Amino acid sequence: ARQGYEQAEQFCRIDALLLGSSESTLAPMGHRSLLTGNQAISLGLIQAGLGAYVAYPMTPSSSVLDFMARYAADFGLKVIHPESEIAVMLMALGFSYAGVKSAVGTSGGGFCLMTEGLSLAGMAELPVVVVMAQRAGPSTGLPTYTAQGDLHFVLHAGQGEFPRLVVAPGDAIEAYIWAGRALNLAWKYQIPSIIMSDKTLSESLYSFDGYVDEEAKEEPLMLWDGNERYKRYLQTDSGISPLAFPPQKGQAIKTDSYMHDQQGITSEDPGVTREMSEKRQKKGQSLAREMEEYETVKVYGQASSNRALLFWGSNKGVCLEAARMLGLRAIQVLVLSPFPKRRLIEALQGVERLLAVECNAAGQLADLAACYGIKVDDRILKYDGRPFSLEDLLKSLGGAGI
Repeated sequence: ARQGYEQAEQFCRIDALLLGSSESTLAPMGHRSLLTGNQAISLGLIQAGLGAYVAYPMTPSSSVLDFMARYAADFGLKVIHPESEIAVMLMALGFSYAGVKSAVGTSGGGFCLMTEGLSLAGMAELPVVVVMAQRAGPSTGLPTYTAQGDLHFVLHAGQGEFPRLVVAPGDAIEAYIWAGRALNLAWKYQIPSIIMSDKTLSESLYSFDGYVDEEAKEEPLMLWDGNERYKRYLQTDSGISPLAFPPQKGQAIKTDSYMHDQQGITSEDPGVTREMSEKRQKKGQSLAREMEEYETVKVYGQASSNRALLFWGSNKGVCLEAARMLGLRAIQVLVLSPFPKRRLIEALQGVERLLAVECNAAGQLADLAACYGIKVDDRILKYDGRPFSLEDLLKSLGGAGI
């Protein structure tokens, strides 16, 4: 028993992942570690160049704050616990304005308080990553149980129209990779990126049987070349403006929550209003084109089956196991905004019966798919605060005639 305990303790040591604090790099992930989803998200953000993490504790995101604080010195992180979620978001945007890559963490109730700041990020084009770890609501709900009830909320949070990236990893490896991508893409397109997790993914332990195919890494930014007068919101073909951070001698680095012109000066001119609205839309279109390069939809199980399970997030493991046992196709949607319509339609070729598996009472992914003309035939839903067990899912599928 003692040997087993010591072996497990060794596998669970986070510092076994760190090659050396002076290098701020990670050891190859595989053959050595057990990680929670929140730890994997944290490592992905750090590896992609995170400079500051700001959070007010809220289950099930709190362990990200604990992890970041514990290893802040190893990676040169600023880790701050302000007085409220409102302060969290605004402080993170202040870091972004100064050129420090920032992320925040919360759950549904805290995200409610962050939504005005999220809209500020959209208007001011300030990048930020939100780790949104879901639990059962509404309101306080079940603080220490799981749910997938916040998808619609996250997709539409904040007043006005602005692009956002929303990703939903299904296990720790995907959490690590997509956390890094979320940070890089937030800064490339100067938008909010939201990583959707839940109690199950955030706090479950995952083992690694092999090495991660793709390491999270920091990508270079599109920076101002120093020529001519700096325009923070310069119009470009992609909608992405070059970045500069204060102080810059002889230049004003403006950011504005009001409608503004290319220099960042407040304007109520109808032409400027239209121009800046179209600029934000162009960024969203550019992001959508780039997402075509990623595997935003994955197909598992029996690829030739005409019956398929459609799922997102932490239901990955149980859906893959059920698909294996029943000879089904299993289709995972990893990116929820921009919605990968073309890739999902391709994944559904030959499917005659599609069943959505979700931990909410409405079937929110099924609703989202319907907005793009994709019909879900059955909704297998669980909304008691507990994740699907294999027995739960097999019983529900049996009741649906599968």
